[in-house]
Amino acid sequence: MPAVAWPLVRLPVLTVPRPRMPQVPRIALVVAAILAVLLIVPVAYVLLPAGRSAVDQQTVATHLPSTSGTTAVDTPQAAAIPGVEAKTHMRYHAGTCEASKPCLRVVNETMGKDAAAVVFSTASSAARQCVGYVYRRDGHWHFLDAVCGLPDQLSPQVAHDATVHVPGNCANVRVGASLAARVVACLKDGSTVHVDAGPTYADSRLWWHEPQGWIAHDFLMG
Repeated sequence: MPAVAWPLVRLPVLTVPRPRMPQVPRIALVVAAILAVLLIVPVAYVLLPAGRSAVDQQTVATHLPSTSGTTAVDTPQAAAIPGVEAKTHMRYHAGTCEASKPCLRVVNETMGKDAAAVVFSTASSAARQCVGYVYRRDGHWHFLDAVCGLPDQLSPQVAHDATVHVPGNCANVRVGASLAARVVACLKDGSTVHVDAGPTYADSRLWWHEPQGWIAHDFLMG
């Protein structure tokens, strides 16, 4: 067979021009980056609840009023501080008192059922103390009253003696901290009782427990 010579076919070569990026001034890139950051931060604040709540809490804390070292948190101490300040005409201070200005500092706190006794030191040379009685009602702490004197004179308090004060009458002792509870004794004015538990808030009263039962706060004194 004779050899057949096929003609060579060559495809044309396509040359695609390479695009050239326009030259952007450096200052324009810096401005664009700043605008991007300014736009991303507000969007993240709206979309991320955790970040938003943290910022909100910081804002609230910044604007909370600060008076005489008290705290905005609803606690027994926060409720007792204004009342004891009014009674002593001293200011509460969470840290160390100035040498020339006696102030109130929390010494201890006895927590009962919806009631508490907060003991303050007056930080004075006489070593006087004050105890503020507070109670919890409707989800909030409220100040009842305060007693001031030497540490041994502060009463009623747990593990301290107290004197019954009902001139011309006697104070009921009940099996429970309630006006509806059964009366088990009636202590005469001037009787001494040893408080071993409390305080408890019930029936719009503070109650303390002594060996025979519960007695109302109003009938006890140091």
